[in-house]
Amino acid sequence: MNNDIKVKLSWIRLYQELNHAGKVCDHFGISRFTLRKWIKRYEEKGSDGLQELSRKPHNSPARKIDDKQKEIIISLRKDRKLGTRRIQSELKRLHRISLSLASIHKVIKKHDLPYLQKKRHYRKMIKRYNCKIPGQRIQMDVCKITAGLYQYTAIDDCTRYKILALFKRRSAKETLEFIDQVIAGIPFPIQRIQTDRGQEFFAYDVQECLKKHKIKFRPIRPASPHLNGKVERSQRTDLDEFYNSIDLKDLKLSEKLREWQKYYNQDRSHSSLQGMTPFEKYQELKNSIPTIAEINANYDKTKESFAVWNYKNDQTVKATFKYRDMMLGNKKL
Repeated sequence: MNNDIKVKLSWIRLYQELNHAGKVCDHFGISRFTLRKWIKRYEEKGSDGLQELSRKPHNSPARKIDDKQKEIIISLRKDRKLGTRRIQSELKRLHRISLSLASIHKVIKKHDLPYLQKKRHYRKMIKRYNCKIPGQRIQMDVCKITAGLYQYTAIDDCTRYKILALFKRRSAKETLEFIDQVIAGIPFPIQRIQTDRGQEFFAYDVQECLKKHKIKFRPIRPASPHLNGKVERSQRTDLDEFYNSIDLKDLKLSEKLREWQKYYNQDRSHSSLQGMTPFEKYQELKNSIPTIAEINANYDKTKESFAVWNYKNDQTVKATFKYRDMMLGNKKL
């Protein structure tokens, strides 16, 4: 017999002895309603009636999460290994369900779902950078989704605003078509485009197209994917959150990709942007963006030489010109 039951028994026994509810209540500091309730339960069930009953409501009409929503949360956690914030994002995008992080966390904790394992990277810390002005640098890359399907990605270094497109091949022709989509889709002027050393970016027609639009071409050095880190990370997000939730054989795949692009730019919060969306970040910095006339005035076509795809050949060409200038006595290298 626990202490709580013993205390209630003492109330009842004193009442049986005095037969005066007022004196018992004054002595123990309880209300008449409380005393009568426990006396009635004692008379009906004896000592067992003195145990506290569950106060859980029989019905919860205002409950925020139903059983179907719980199943979705558990599935996203188990099958796709998503964290609480990403589960919140996927519920909103795929199921039009808006739940707080606390509510989702309660479901995860209640069902004893394991914590996500963090990957530890033992490597030298890399100094990260962010452009301060939208359009100052656009990172571009191509990601193979499956056989005969490639995703072109362009993402703004400052706002994380991005443009996506699917093609059956990765070549100069597709690159030119994608550049037109990027220029038309990004709501601010582009100053430079940064790519890896994929051959599809180094074609003469591609570089001429960039010069025509007065956009600087800045390929990164080989074996340096961290220099294009934002677009690389963005493509991993696409694989984890978009392609894991659809059928690649869907005939409306391109249409769904456009919907995902719109959601990514306007609705999906980014921890790197302190919880803002790319569009909100763009609105915040809108007044700092230079005009097209100012960008064109700072563009010097003579300094934009044709970039060579073969990095070693590129270095050889530069070394040759450097040696020639030294032999001619030109000290301004």
